[in-house]
Amino acid sequence: MSLDFDEDVWMFISLAQKHNVKMLMVGGGAVNFYGYQRHSADVDFWIDTTPSNLVALREALNELGYEFDDFPEDVKRGQQNISIKISPVIDIELITSFNPGRSFSECYEQRLTATNTINDSVSKSV
Repeated sequence: MSLDFDEDVWMFISLAQKHNVKMLMVGGGAVNFYGYQRHSADVDFWIDTTPSNLVALREALNELGYEFDDFPEDVKRGQQNISIKISPVIDIELITSFNPGRSFSECYEQRLTATNTINDSVSKSV
């Protein structure tokens, strides 16, 4: 399956993969993946908030040009999301607390993978 996104979104996804960030696309992007077209001004990812995953995410964001040393404690506790203006027209929302009735680990084990139609080497879990 494929998803057509802005190049900046794919760059974020590519760097997240490079750093082995565990995250799942949710929201409008995931809805579009399943064939129901829904416009959204952001792309939502549910992130694993384990310390090792947050280190990997920080490294990916640093490489993308967002320089910082650590996440706020509220992010680490899953009490605050992270919003990133990735391009003039789209934001990335990194969701730290999401309740689909299963844990992040359970959902991550059952993830599907989407492929960039421009560069098949970049994929994302939904």
